[in-house]
Amino acid sequence: MSEELISKKELLDLTGISYGQLYRWKRKDLIPEEWFIKKSVSTGQETFFPREKIIERIDRIIELKDEASLDELAYRFSNTIKDIKITRSYLVNVIREDIIIKFEEIIDVQNVYEENNIFALFLYNKLINLGSLSLLEIKEIVQIANKDYKLIDNKEYELIIKRKLGVCYFYINVDKINLFNDEDSILIAKININELIEEIKKV
Repeated sequence: MSEELISKKELLDLTGISYGQLYRWKRKDLIPEEWFIKKSVSTGQETFFPREKIIERIDRIIELKDEASLDELAYRFSNTIKDIKITRSYLVNVIREDIIIKFEEIIDVQNVYEENNIFALFLYNKLINLGSLSLLEIKEIVQIANKDYKLIDNKEYELIIKRKLGVCYFYINVDKINLFNDEDSILIAKININELIEEIKKV
């Protein structure tokens, strides 16, 4: 199903921002380049945007712009945790130590957690707290997350976990496009990866 689009003129009228603000935010990477969609119309070419995404993003920028610089907002909106490392002794103040101990049984981490380890740990914590997955199922998901974290870019990701005939399976929706619609399965969880990364940035 294709996304609903909104024209640039309609967007500016709806949000009250100026043409200059819109393109300044684009230059500062607050609004992704790929959201600016050129389409042919009867009068020539016009710029359109994915309606839901752009309105939500502009609302967030307006809400946060007085408490953070544009560079800080660009980092917050990105799916990058930069090149950070966090010590285990710091993480125990954020996530229960018994959960960290269990995590370290499946992911080989010493005293310093790299970006991918941090991401996998936060995901592990979220999955454990669901209370509806076995440790073996969680292990499989988290090991893939730890290994493939580097593949995450600035798209929108949602981890979908389902169960069918007692068997757990999972997949990723990208940019809210649902490729699978298995009505016979039971939905266990939807985890927004972008929101998870935003949580990590607050640590």
